[in-house]
Amino acid sequence: MTRRIINFSFSLILVGSITMIFAGCYKEETPPDGTLSEEKMADILTDIHIAESRVTRLQLKSLDSSILIFDQLKQEVWKKNKVDTLVYKNSYSFYMTHPQYMTRIYENVVKQIEQREKTKNIKP
Repeated sequence: MTRRIINFSFSLILVGSITMIFAGCYKEETPPDGTLSEEKMADILTDIHIAESRVTRLQLKSLDSSILIFDQLKQEVWKKNKVDTLVYKNSYSFYMTHPQYMTRIYENVVKQIEQREKTKNIKP
């Protein structure tokens, strides 16, 4: 289990590194009104990645079952973070097209996951 979490953290670092490479190609633009803050996005993405990891660890044979469980976990993430899915999707779309923001967000995600691993608090 620890090995999967470490591999997961490595994957996040890799994604963050690739995002940083492209960050220099874009000029920083102010997020539109209604966009979630970088901190809130990091909190949500941390919870989503941990939920994905939980479903993967279950090693379910049925893809349908995995999707159902992941959907339920996502509902818990939205509720915990008090966020509407449309606001999240719009914010995610903005940040994905602005790598300089996404780089900072994923640096925060990696830190949060590492902190949760240290404290054994990995539930979304």
